[in-house]
Amino acid sequence: MEIHLELTRTPITEALPPPAGSDLGAWVEFRGVVRGEENGQTIAALEYEAYSPMAEREMRHILEALAIGRHCLAARVIHRLGIVPVGEAAIYVGIAARHRAEAFALLGQFMDRLKQDVPIWKRRALTVVDHAGSVTPPVPRDAGQGSLDGRSAHSAAEVLALIASLCRPLETERVPLAEAAGRVLRDPVCAAEDQPPFDRSSVDGFAVRLDDPATQFRIVDEIRAGDWKPRVLQPGEAVRIGTGGALPGQDLQVLMKEDVRADGATVTPFHRDDERHVRFRGEDARAGQQVVAAGAALQPGTLGLLASVGCVQPRVARLPRVLHIATGSEIVSPGLAPEPGQIRDSNSTLVRAFLAQRGIVPEQRRAAEDVALMKSALPNPEPGVKEVDLLLISGGASVGEHDFTRRLLQEAGFTIHVRKTTARPGKPLIVGQRGSTLAFGLPGNPLAHFVCLNLYVRAALAAWAGQPTTSLFHAGVLAADLEAGGHAQETFWPAHWQLLRGTATLAPLRWSSSGDLTALATANALIRVTTGSQPLPRGRRVEFVVTERP
Repeated sequence: MEIHLELTRTPITEALPPPAGSDLGAWVEFRGVVRGEENGQTIAALEYEAYSPMAEREMRHILEALAIGRHCLAARVIHRLGIVPVGEAAIYVGIAARHRAEAFALLGQFMDRLKQDVPIWKRRALTVVDHAGSVTPPVPRDAGQGSLDGRSAHSAAEVLALIASLCRPLETERVPLAEAAGRVLRDPVCAAEDQPPFDRSSVDGFAVRLDDPATQFRIVDEIRAGDWKPRVLQPGEAVRIGTGGALPGQDLQVLMKEDVRADGATVTPFHRDDERHVRFRGEDARAGQQVVAAGAALQPGTLGLLASVGCVQPRVARLPRVLHIATGSEIVSPGLAPEPGQIRDSNSTLVRAFLAQRGIVPEQRRAAEDVALMKSALPNPEPGVKEVDLLLISGGASVGEHDFTRRLLQEAGFTIHVRKTTARPGKPLIVGQRGSTLAFGLPGNPLAHFVCLNLYVRAALAAWAGQPTTSLFHAGVLAADLEAGGHAQETFWPAHWQLLRGTATLAPLRWSSSGDLTALATANALIRVTTGSQPLPRGRRVEFVVTERP
């Protein structure tokens, strides 16, 4: 099946011809036009946003899955982003098939899945669009309730896109190389001089003139790594040289020590070929050439490269200030024996370890299920005091009588953007913002906690560091069958991944509920299982998130 996908900010063409093909029996088109009314109010336009890389991948996956068993030949999907005035098409879908019934069936099912699973959504309705492009949004009916578009639950992709839009890169600072491991580079680094800065021998051996036809050479000097002994070699002369030593001149060749017989002051090659065994000046990088791009995570190898070019204080994104509050009257310290009805607090350790992988040391507090205690634990803006960037509240994110995290955040001045997600584990997620502080109300169950940390909190940390949130997802194949069919929600399935013969392979792990910690003993990945997926066989390609930072 031929698939053409396009996300565009320009008007969708009125006339789009069907694809050519002798088997074509039906060409069905659908255009979704912006109406002049939204939520009972008259509007002038709708504004659409998308999480583009994932949106395109998801549309392709849906079309390919729906086409199985049908004689569908081609699909063309065009979705307009940005401001779309009333009367203009926001989406165009064309389906080519051998038979009319197949084309209509695929079109209808695709439109249903598009709204449910693809991260493209209405950002806002606009009442006025003037000639300069300025817009006036109407007051939403659920003002202060904070949902992205009036719905109570949102897909994981929508939440990730929202987080990326809320979290702008933090200011930068320079740190010594010894403190830079794991930090994210914000400025590109260029070579201060050619790398290597001079022609160097890549082996232990003897340097001779490349054009010298002699069969025996007289050793006239010795050069070790760190020596600088320029000279012009004469025919029949050789210089003993160590690996890394600077060649004494141009147009030379190094004969490997293993390929010659050294006898006192002479050396005789056993054989000689065209291999020069030289690392030439500038072959790695020229002076001024970029060697590390902005946005790179500074791992040990990267730090070594920075040291080699003299960048001893790289400019990096500063680490966010984090406050974590663990709630729940039933939790006790891990070192205590719980009384009946109590459980040990595992989430505080989980959060601390997750942040430690990124060099972040959070402030951590505990608060029982008491409104006054919770309010006192929340950060209060004070003149001259820097606000926390990230507020994490463990527990109290669901809808029970004692789950009051959302209400407390609202009373503290936070705008609530997300109240619930459609993905599991981790459906009762709260995302709020007050000024420069982003708050997450995380579900108390530890597996759900683990998933939300590695998806949503990690996306915020990446965006603050100047990295794209799309870098969270990787492609791999299943090492075993995944019996995850029929679930109505998108699922992030715990797994163990490893690299085998250049391919990321994932072994799904058993878990029984969002409170099940046992899978986390070996989990280092989360497999993304899309809504309504059938059981996935071994060898099926999947998307996954790595949960352990290398």
